[in-house]
Amino acid sequence: MISRNGNYEKTPDVVLRTFEEWGRAYAFTPDDPEIYDLNATAWFIVELCNGRPFPQIEADYVNEVGSRVGEDAARQQFHSGFDQLLARNIISASDM
Repeated sequence: MISRNGNYEKTPDVVLRTFEEWGRAYAFTPDDPEIYDLNATAWFIVELCNGRPFPQIEADYVNEVGSRVGEDAARQQFHSGFDQLLARNIISASDM
């Protein structure tokens, strides 16, 4: 079980290339060479992971997205996206 008490950030060596006009971003993970196509949800989660604590990241996501899809759906989207980004090492716990 991954602790949700830590602070999270984009993994330092991950290269993120955004395409705002497409609502997408691509993440390159050099430690396990792979390019991931991030949808707007995943991209937003990565942007929120800037060294802040998990509860704050989650709350900011739900506050922004919940008005459009409902708070429960937003929380579900967040957890699914966060877990996938963490598993792919696109985001990671930080030392902040």
